Amino acid sequence: MEPAEENWSGFDPIAKDFYEEVQNKYTNESGHILVDDAPVPLKNEKEDRAAKQMKYPYLVVPKSSSFVTERMLINFFGRTVVQDLEYRKGSGVYFVYFINIGSLEAARIRVEKHPNLIRGFTGRHQKERERNIEFLSASEPMPKRGPAFLETKRTPVNIQPHGVPVSAGRHKHPEFIRPRMVTKADYQGGSLLAINDPIKRYLNVRYEFALERHDVYNLKDETRMSQVVLHFRSGRSIPVSTIAAAKEFKPENLLEEGVSKCVVCQNWTDTFCKLCKMPFCNASCFADVADQHKETCGKGEFLTLDEKVGRKFPKPGLPPTGSKVRITAFEQTNVVYVRSADIHVDIAYYAVLSEVMMLGKTAAKLQTKPVSGQIVLCEFESRMFRAMVLNVDDPKDIYVVCIDFGSIEVTQLEYLYECIAYLARLPCYPVAVQLRGVPRRFLGPKIREIMYELDHSLVFDIKYSKREYDYSQGLQIVVMTEIETSGNLNRVFKTIMTPVEPSLSELGYKEDCLPHVPLCTEKNIDLVVMDNSFLNYGFVYCTPRDLAFEITAMQRDIQEYGEKIAKCTTYAPPKDVLCIAKYEGKWCRGVSLELVGDGYPRILFIDYGNIVPTHVSDIRAYPPQFIFPVMTVELSVIGLPDELTPDQINRLEQYFPLGAAVTCNEIIYSEKDNKFSVRIDNLKDILNLH
Repeated sequence: MEPAEENWSGFDPIAKDFYEEVQNKYTNESGHILVDDAPVPLKNEKEDRAAKQMKYPYLVVPKSSSFVTERMLINFFGRTVVQDLEYRKGSGVYFVYFINIGSLEAARIRVEKHPNLIRGFTGRHQKERERNIEFLSASEPMPKRGPAFLETKRTPVNIQPHGVPVSAGRHKHPEFIRPRMVTKADYQGGSLLAINDPIKRYLNVRYEFALERHDVYNLKDETRMSQVVLHFRSGRSIPVSTIAAAKEFKPENLLEEGVSKCVVCQNWTDTFCKLCKMPFCNASCFADVADQHKETCGKGEFLTLDEKVGRKFPKPGLPPTGSKVRITAFEQTNVVYVRSADIHVDIAYYAVLSEVMMLGKTAAKLQTKPVSGQIVLCEFESRMFRAMVLNVDDPKDIYVVCIDFGSIEVTQLEYLYECIAYLARLPCYPVAVQLRGVPRRFLGPKIREIMYELDHSLVFDIKYSKREYDYSQGLQIVVMTEIETSGNLNRVFKTIMTPVEPSLSELGYKEDCLPHVPLCTEKNIDLVVMDNSFLNYGFVYCTPRDLAFEITAMQRDIQEYGEKIAKCTTYAPPKDVLCIAKYEGKWCRGVSLELVGDGYPRILFIDYGNIVPTHVSDIRAYPPQFIFPVMTVELSVIGLPDELTPDQINRLEQYFPLGAAVTCNEIIYSEKDNKFSVRIDNLKDILNLH
């Protein structure tokens, strides 16, 4: 059967151009369009406005000028990406609907690149009424911004095992407060401490550098700083120039040309008589030899002095506001020791160090335990420095303050020597001041690096008001600015130590980015039990006794971050990512072990050792500024049976009481497993295995 023939009688190739209005463009001889542009036909004209706003993403474009027309917007955004376009005469805006969210984002970027040509706002469907934020009246309040995260409803926690054990019970984390080095009783009865510290400066002082005794924070670029050879345990480095100048005092090597010794006090000065070139420090020194100078000046005779003229030192104390100072030591994040950078004080300071070192070579060792407030000579790496004893409760750990620097050190009786009266009377130039606006914080590695870099060669401008004096601490509150770079030391310290909450788009930080303090693999080591809830699995969490105080000290910074700085109301950390989590009302450091669907990730509190399901509303992102070391170590108990009875678990908990100090017979480290184990000699007696 033959196919039917097609009928082409009605075919007109130009009918479409004739009848479709969009194709009709009547122009004059200059090319201008004579007929007004017809509106772009809508693909869905019956679709109401609310439905389009729900279906398509759109931009709201104000008709800011006569150049903004429908056809201009079509050409600007592209015909292929525009789904629909609508103009509202009442509000004077165009609603440009796009086919998808990607087209909307591309259009928004084009608007940002041409702000002088067109403006646009991302539209949202509003069920109540239409609002144009560009034309809000001055009296009409702006709509309140909603929360970034809706409150997550707390569902019952699923305590079923998910491969991660959970601590039994919710015991409070143990807290350890270091006892005071100096008490009010040490200042009573006309004691040496009351005489040598009349303003009670050291009544509230604490030792802030315990971590350096465990070599946690070493100077990274020590080889780069070739002039540094001696590091006190106080965040300060002593340059070779200082040691050499004090060991073999040759001030002429430290001074510029034109500086000589004063004929009166033997201190170095750059002030001379214009006629005879006689050097003298100031008017006081000149007055002592005015008569002798008058007889010899200009005659070429050498000035001879009688025995009444003795050596003088510049007056110690805090330099006046606006003076130039140098930093000698750090005590806390907001307490530094400074001395005047005046040339007279500078030379006198090195002269004092020189005499202490030279005369200290023949000093006799202390035979008896010193008392608080006593001035002694202390040996650091075969060099002598003057020190005042603060605490002697433990003969193995005697706390002293190096009065010629300000640093607080921990030493032993064998390194202490007698200080003769002449050396004890020499002036002490460093003075402690408090940096205004800088809080007292845990001394992390970044702060320590700053301390090491601020050597004695830097000069600061010190500003203060006598009304800002902290009588409770005996400290003047100051602002310090570096002379050459005009850098504000207060602002630098405050910026570095203030944690910043990371955005949720950033990857979290793993535990290996933090320094870890290993245990000493020795016998009879004193440890503190931080958590004993996993003794049924054969391990316990412990830390050295002196580091337990550091764990409690860092909680102050973590608590402030969780309460005042972190703003995100919910955070679900991925597996093995650090976080800040709340436990029993306090914020602590943790690491996520498992993220489950009930909203309660399993959090291991790394400073203690317990594992607790914690709701996502009690978790915050970990700030990169908290590079605090991990000082708590998991210890496996050697020799435990495969299964423990409740009575045996109870006996182990009594041997490892929470928060108490225990003496471990031996600590063993396995390089293969990177784990620590503890050996107990009387384990069988403890478990009653006989």
